[in-house]
Amino acid sequence: MEYPDGSTTRAPDGSPLPFGPVLYACNKYFAQECKGASDSYWQCKKENGDPRACLKPGENVVACFNSVIKRIDAACPQHLTAYAKCLDGNKNEFEKCRKEQKALEDCSPP
Repeated sequence: MEYPDGSTTRAPDGSPLPFGPVLYACNKYFAQECKGASDSYWQCKKENGDPRACLKPGENVVACFNSVIKRIDAACPQHLTAYAKCLDGNKNEFEKCRKEQKALEDCSPP
């Protein structure tokens, strides 16, 4: 996404940065595709008082999220951008962005 001031939400390699609206736009995909990694992380947190014990499971969650974002962006970049921009402009209120959500999900079903 590019904003009027020229700032962007893309990494130097061109992939979308995982920031608020992009994460919200991809939440259904994360819930399905990253459930195992997320469950392992939370199980680790539940069983360990030392946060260092859960660094690897946490890295797995981040890697999964990044993989999902890159996959969706590669398949449907304009739809992901439109949906994330809509969410960003509407305080992440999903109900105000159903048209953009449908377009993204039609392009890449969750």
